[in-house]
Amino acid sequence: MRRTAVLLAAVAALATGCAAGDAAVLTPSPTPSSERTPAGSWDELSGRLTALDADVGMVAARIDDSGRCEPVAELDPATPRPMASIFKLYVLGAVAAAVDAGSLSWTDQLTVSGGLRSLPSGELQDAPDGTRVTVERAAAAMIAVSDNTGADLLMDRVGRAAVEDAMTAMGHARPQLNRPFLTTREFFTVGWGPLDLRDDWAAAGAVARTRMLAALPGGPLRVSGRDITGPAWDSGVDWFGSALDVCAAQAALHARADSDETLRAVLGQNRGVTIDEGAWPYVSFKGGSAPGVVTASWYGERADGERYVFVMQAAAPSPDALAGHDAFFALGADAFALLTAYQGP
Repeated sequence: MRRTAVLLAAVAALATGCAAGDAAVLTPSPTPSSERTPAGSWDELSGRLTALDADVGMVAARIDDSGRCEPVAELDPATPRPMASIFKLYVLGAVAAAVDAGSLSWTDQLTVSGGLRSLPSGELQDAPDGTRVTVERAAAAMIAVSDNTGADLLMDRVGRAAVEDAMTAMGHARPQLNRPFLTTREFFTVGWGPLDLRDDWAAAGAVARTRMLAALPGGPLRVSGRDITGPAWDSGVDWFGSALDVCAAQAALHARADSDETLRAVLGQNRGVTIDEGAWPYVSFKGGSAPGVVTASWYGERADGERYVFVMQAAAPSPDALAGHDAFFALGADAFALLTAYQGP
């Protein structure tokens, strides 16, 4: 696959892709319809992805009655690629499982502290030490504005092992790629921190990586937004999964949300791009970006009750070009326009 240089905000290595009002992230806004022609077919949409100078993957899938993804259109969908902030779906899955098990409540309180404060994107990184937020608020922020501190607060509460278990439960085909599962603070520290750990991380297996994380300094994060330059995913510093893995995660979360109104509300915080609300009454979005990575995933319920997921991924060795970034996200709106009329094979 060809690779693209996708310009991403250096100070926001994990962005939502469409976090309105989040000044710390690069906020892609689709090019106005008067300035771009929507992709009119799956072949055209796939062609726009493959035209990028990037390693790209895509799947559009119907969710069948058993909750499985039935591809409608695909482009190398089984190859694992960096997911950036899409990893937060697995954190949310672990939280929802703990709520179901009765070991956690959406109303339980979490406390912001220097040892858990991360970098943007988000808002909770600006909260004073001792600020208390509910599990529901942290989860909603994690989805709505891809709040990194919210994600780390939730991981601290449920534990790394629970998130790793959630990957398997949510259908990830190769969960070992993400063991140990990074917090965002660890991601920043290993990828760009003063200890210069990137090469060691790339050469290490899961056991050695776990030891590396255990040895990281606590307290305030020793990385600033100015340090986030150049991709780290090619050294294994990210969270990895295929478009099909992400589709399975979206399907699994929404199946659980059928019996958990709070989870459904959390997932529905952000539609990502403009999608016809008459045709698609419910849409949820989770995207992500890091230097050299941009990803997007949507789950939508069509007015007739049919359920679909659309996932795109792109990874590049350089973050030095902006061209095509807005157009990448706009393809999500094109996909749902195509799915509006889709009636099966």
